[in-house]
Amino acid sequence: MKRILIAAFLLFSINSFAQTVVPCITDELYVKSIQENPLLKVEEERGNELARQYASQLSLAKKGTVIYVPVVFHVIHKYGFENISQAQVNDALRVMNEDFRKMAGTKGGTSTDSRAADAEIEFRLAQIDPNGNPTDGVNRIYNASETDNGTDVTKALSYWDSNKYFNVWVVNVINSSSAPSGSIILGYAQFPFSRTSRPSTDGIIVRADQIGNTGVAQTSQAGRTVTHEAGHWCGLFHPFQGGCVGGTSSNCASQGDQVCDTPPVAASTSGCPNSQNSCTNDVPDLPDNIKNYMDYADGTCMDMFTEGQSTRMKSLMQTFRSNIYSTNNLSAAGLNADGTYKILTPASIKAPYLIDFNGNTPYWFIENYMSENNGWKVNYQVGSNDGTSMFINSYANGAASTLNTRNAFHTINVDITALSQATLRFKVAHARRLTNSSDKLNIFVSDNYGRTEILAKTFSVSEMETADVLGTAAFVPTAAQWKTLSLDLTPYKTYTNFRVRFELQALRGNNTFIDDIQIGEFVNGLDDVRNNINLSISPNPSNGLSTISFNNISKSNININLFDLSGKFIKNITQSELAAGEQEIELNANDLVKGVYFIKVEQNDLSYTTKFIVN
Repeated sequence: MKRILIAAFLLFSINSFAQTVVPCITDELYVKSIQENPLLKVEEERGNELARQYASQLSLAKKGTVIYVPVVFHVIHKYGFENISQAQVNDALRVMNEDFRKMAGTKGGTSTDSRAADAEIEFRLAQIDPNGNPTDGVNRIYNASETDNGTDVTKALSYWDSNKYFNVWVVNVINSSSAPSGSIILGYAQFPFSRTSRPSTDGIIVRADQIGNTGVAQTSQAGRTVTHEAGHWCGLFHPFQGGCVGGTSSNCASQGDQVCDTPPVAASTSGCPNSQNSCTNDVPDLPDNIKNYMDYADGTCMDMFTEGQSTRMKSLMQTFRSNIYSTNNLSAAGLNADGTYKILTPASIKAPYLIDFNGNTPYWFIENYMSENNGWKVNYQVGSNDGTSMFINSYANGAASTLNTRNAFHTINVDITALSQATLRFKVAHARRLTNSSDKLNIFVSDNYGRTEILAKTFSVSEMETADVLGTAAFVPTAAQWKTLSLDLTPYKTYTNFRVRFELQALRGNNTFIDDIQIGEFVNGLDDVRNNINLSISPNPSNGLSTISFNNISKSNININLFDLSGKFIKNITQSELAAGEQEIELNANDLVKGVYFIKVEQNDLSYTTKFIVN
C-alpha cells in the first residue's frame, strides 16, 4: 500500500493555538506495521482478492442480511472532560448506526446520491463482559499519562478479545511519530487483515472530543470520526488511496481504494466544497465523492457509503471477522441474533431495600468523572443519624467550580417489581457557597446496568439546601441540617434491575451529603418524624446490651421489631401497651451477627425507625 501524504488538513484553534489537524493516521501506521511484519501484506492481498470475488458474485452479497457487532468503549482518562459520559458513548453508537444503515430521516438517509447505500452493519454496546457479567459497555481506566499519549501501547490498559468485541479506545490526546509534530490526531484504526497477527491492538482509538455529537464532542465533526475509523475497521481504504489510480473498469477493483463506484481522488478533501474533480483520467470522468464517510470532509458534510463499499465491508468482515457477529458470540455478549438485547436475569436483591454507607460491603459504586480527590467519597465522621454518609467536597473545588463538572455514584441493582407503591427516599444536606450558587442533583434511573438511563428528576439548590449561605466556610451539617427528598418510582415499577445514579451538577456550591437511600417501602421510616418521639438507642454500635429510648406520646400499643439491612424481619423486641412518657426497652445483641440493622417502633398507625449497628 502506498503511504498517503496528507495534503489538506482542517485547521482550528485549541487553547488559543492554531494546530494542524490530522483526521486519521490509519494508513501511516499500517505502512509501518508492514515494515515490521511483511506477512501483513500477504494477508491484505488475500483479503483483497476475496473481496473482488465477492463483488463479482452478487449473489454472495446477501442483501438484506444485517451484521450486528458487539462494542466496548475503553475510556482512558485523568478525571477530566475526556472521561466522557455514557450518554456521549450512546450518541456515538447512534451516529454510527445511522450512517452505516442509511437510516431514514438522518443525514445519510436523505442523501440524494444514487450510489449511497445501506451498509447493513449495526453496532451494539456489549451487555455481557468477557467474564459473563452484565456491563454498560464502557470500561473506565484512570491513567493520566496514557490518556495524553494515546498509542497502541495504551490499549494494553484495557482490552477485550477482539475476536468477540469491537474495541474502541477513547483518550484525550493521540500521539504518533507518523504525523507532523504538534498536530492534533483525531483517530486511527486497524484493518481486518491485521487482526490475526495483532489481535491485542485490534479496534480503533479516537479522541474524546470526536465521540458522538453531544457532551464535549466537536460539533463540526458530528461524531463521524468514529464512523470513518469504523469503516477502516470493516476494511475500507480512503478514496484518495494512491491518488488518481484505479479509475477504469479494468483496474478499479485492484487499485486505489479497490471500490469501483468511488471515483479516484488526488488528495484528501477538506471543508465541504460544492464540487471537486481532482482526477480527470478516470473513465468516465466523474467528480470526487466529496461526502463519502471515508474522505476528510467536515463531519457535517459527510453522508454516504457507496454500494461498492458496502460489498467490500461485508466481504472482509466475512473473511476476517465472522466470529464477532456469529449467533453464539452475540449471545455471549448479551444480544439476540436480530440485534435486540437479551432480557437480563432479575437482580438477586429485592425491594424494599435500604442502602447505607456504614459497613464493609459496598452497596454503591462511585463514578467520579471529573474530580478524583474532591469527588464523591464516604465520609466517616458525618451522617444523618450515625457517623457515615456519602459526601462530595465541592467547597474544595473552589468558587470557580463550573457547571460542566460531573461526579456521581450509583446504587447496586434492585428488583422493584414486587412493590405496590415504589418510592425512592434519601437524606440530603447541602449549603450554598454564594448567594448565586445553583448546584443541582440529577437522579438517573436504569434497568440495564446503566447502558441506557432516564433522567427521572433534577433537584434544585433550593430543594437541596438545609443551611444558610456559608461564604468562606466549608459546610458540615449538624443533626438538624438534613432533609428527606423523595421520588415516585411508579413509572419504573417493571424494572427488575433498578439502579439509581446520583450526579451532582456543580456551580459554585458548597459541600453536599447524602445518606440513607431507601428504595421501595422499606419499613416506612427514616424520615424526620422520628424526632417527634426522640427515638434513640445506646450504646450504638454495640455487641451486647443496648437500650432503646423514646417518648411515648400517649398511652398506646407499642410494637418494636428488628430488621436487617435488606428489610428482612429478624425478631420482635416487644409488643405491649405502654403508658405515656419516657420509655426504655432493653435489646440484647449477643445473638446478632455483625452488621447494620433497623429498629422500627410502631405506635398505633405511626412508625419510627432508627439504625442499629452490631460490631
